[in-house]
Amino acid sequence: MKQLFRVLPIVLSVGLFGCGNNANTTATTESATPAVPETKEEFVSNLPDDAPIVKVASDTDFAPYDFKDEYGNVTGFDIELMRHIGEDQGFKVVNYSDRWEEVFVNLDNKTRDMIAAAVPYNPERDRKYLLSDPYAPLPSTILYLDKSKNITSLDDLSDLKIGVLDETVQYDYFRSDEVSVKSVEPYITIFAAIQAMAQGEVDAVAEDAGALRYMMRDFSELEPQYFDYEDIHADSAYKVLVVDKDQPELLDKINAGLKNLKEDGTYAELTTKWFGEDLTQAVLKQTKPQASS
Repeated sequence: MKQLFRVLPIVLSVGLFGCGNNANTTATTESATPAVPETKEEFVSNLPDDAPIVKVASDTDFAPYDFKDEYGNVTGFDIELMRHIGEDQGFKVVNYSDRWEEVFVNLDNKTRDMIAAAVPYNPERDRKYLLSDPYAPLPSTILYLDKSKNITSLDDLSDLKIGVLDETVQYDYFRSDEVSVKSVEPYITIFAAIQAMAQGEVDAVAEDAGALRYMMRDFSELEPQYFDYEDIHADSAYKVLVVDKDQPELLDKINAGLKNLKEDGTYAELTTKWFGEDLTQAVLKQTKPQASS
C-alpha cells in the first residue's frame, strides 16, 4: 500500500483534473464536446438562432457533473442534461465555468439565471431560491484504499482523518456532533483530497458517490473501497438545479424538461453514460424534503 501511495499522486496528476478552473469563462452549446466517456461528437442545437438564452453557472472542478476536458471544453452530466432540457423546452444554454464559491454569488447578482453544479438540497436554499425536482440521486460515500480499515459503519471512523471538500455538506457533517472522527481536513478539489489520502495525510475521503466512483474508475488496480453512509432519501442525495427566485417560468420549464427526459429514455442514457447505471427508478423514488419555516 505504501508503494501505491507513492505512485498514485503521479498517476492522478495526469488525470481528469489537470486543467485549472478559470472563472467566468463561457462555453456555448455549439462548442462544448464531451471527452469522457470518449466521444468526438459535438452537440448541435436544432433551435433557431433567435431562441432565448439561459445562463447556467457550473463548478467545473466536479467530475462527472461538470469539468473541463483535455481541450478546455466544459463537459459532464450537468452540461449534457441542461442542453437536452433546453432543446426540449426551446432555450439555448450558455455554461459558465465558475468556481464553487462563486456560483451562488453570480446567481444573486443576476449575472446567471441558474446553477447546475450537483447542488444538494438544504432548507436555506429552498427558502432563498427556486429548486427543481431531483435530478441526480447519489448519496454521500466514504472512499478509502486500505482494506484493513474495513469501514462498515460510521462508528468505524472515530480514529480516522477524513478528507472533504471545503464548504460542502460533507464538511459540515463531519465537523458536527453527529459523528465522531479523529479530524476533518478540507481541500479545494476532490483531486487534492484523494491525493492527500494517497500520500497518507488522511485515511479516507467523504464526498458524493458519483463523483468519487467516477474519479477512481481508471484506478481499479488500487482496489478502492466504498462505504455509502447515506441513502437516496438524504438531503445531500437530493440534488437540484437552482433557479433565480425571480424566474418561476424558468423553473417550470426545467421541471417539464426533466420530466420529459425521464419519460423518453434520455435521462437513462445520460446517467448510464456518466455514472455507469440507469438512475431513473432511483430519482423517481425521491420526494422533496420539507423546508422549515
